[in-house]
Amino acid sequence: MRWPLMAAAMLSLSVSASAGYFTDSATGWWWYQKEPEKQAEKPARKKKPAKPTPSLKDYTYEQIWEMHPDQFQEFAEALKKKAVQKPSEENVKEYFEVQEIARKKALAFSNVAQFVWQKYPELTTKKDYPITTPGNLARIAQINEERQRVLRGNRDDFALIYFQRPDCSYCDEQSRILDWFTNETGWTVKRVNIQENPGLAAKFSVEITPTLILIQKGNQDYLPVSAGVISADEIEDKAYRAVRLLKGDISPEEYSLYEFQKGGGFDVKKRRLLDKEQP
Repeated sequence: MRWPLMAAAMLSLSVSASAGYFTDSATGWWWYQKEPEKQAEKPARKKKPAKPTPSLKDYTYEQIWEMHPDQFQEFAEALKKKAVQKPSEENVKEYFEVQEIARKKALAFSNVAQFVWQKYPELTTKKDYPITTPGNLARIAQINEERQRVLRGNRDDFALIYFQRPDCSYCDEQSRILDWFTNETGWTVKRVNIQENPGLAAKFSVEITPTLILIQKGNQDYLPVSAGVISADEIEDKAYRAVRLLKGDISPEEYSLYEFQKGGGFDVKKRRLLDKEQP
């Protein structure tokens, strides 16, 4: 009886092994099945070594004085952070000591700057923009004289188009200011009601009132002078600059330049030879 039982057990084991073989025989690399890729383990981040705590004791006074501005700023900021983090007497004292050096460095620069401006006055704008009362009054007189001369001399070639509407209270104020402007300069101001003439308003892209547009005879170009109420002084100033720009007397980068300032510190096209360029 034992032999038949052993034979049956071996036969069962053989069938089971064969079944496993045929079940897995159509899998694997030969049948284009790849092993699942193992994700590479990320290397552990190395901690950056902590920066050494800054201290004035690591430098001499001269070394700090001669530091590059970027290095000095970083050093002073580090001392401030150390003093805030640990506000001991020593840390706070070091912070204020480095601030004293910064203050003296700034004072040294300011002193040398004043000396250079006095020795080389062409590097300053005092001639073109004096700050003393007599000099400032003289500058304003020059500006007013130049504006009036240019505006009156071009009153036959330029004009203003004034866009308004009846229900605009701001327009009433602007109208009174324009009356003064025409009396002073002799300019023609054409008044346009945008409700009655919307086509002309659309041509100049006017959407709000009051609006002033400067035009030139024989020239399709134009320049807005204002959108909203502006003072008489502003009308004069902007009209003066617009006239010079449309005539080609100045470029946009010279827009704020007066004629009497040409060749000075406000003239962006004035080129001065540096010492190394001089023959």
